[in-house]
Amino acid sequence: MIKVLFVCLGNICRSPMAQIIFENMIQEQGLENEFEVDSAGTEGYNEMCHAGIHRGTKEVLRKNGVYFKEHYSRKIRKQDYAYYDYIIAMDSENISDIEYIVGEDKDNKIKRLLDYTNTPRNIKDPWYTGNFDETYDDVIEGCSAFLEYLKLNS
Repeated sequence: MIKVLFVCLGNICRSPMAQIIFENMIQEQGLENEFEVDSAGTEGYNEMCHAGIHRGTKEVLRKNGVYFKEHYSRKIRKQDYAYYDYIIAMDSENISDIEYIVGEDKDNKIKRLLDYTNTPRNIKDPWYTGNFDETYDDVIEGCSAFLEYLKLNS
């Protein structure tokens, strides 16, 4: 089983969006039994208030016909590094924050989602930009490329 953890800052916009989209993709391809997928944030403030998925994320998922269940944010933990095979960040700052929490990436598990595409870059945080459609498009591109990578390399 391949274990994947998607990570962003607060675990209410980008990383749950990536988790949901990736779960839908693997289910559509009949691969759901081959993966364990979760998401987390590098900050714990949303976990403390039991925050769910941001309404902008819910709206863009619904608009695009993506099925999802409610998700509640959690902060990444040091032990997540040993547990997960892939820790997929949304931007470079997330990577720095992840490494601060879990320690050095000695097993080369931590990458940005869009590092698996032909145009590696950060996924902008829609909490600040307000552009959930752009984030959705980037996450679709990244999850598609990441899944293809896994199918070729597993």
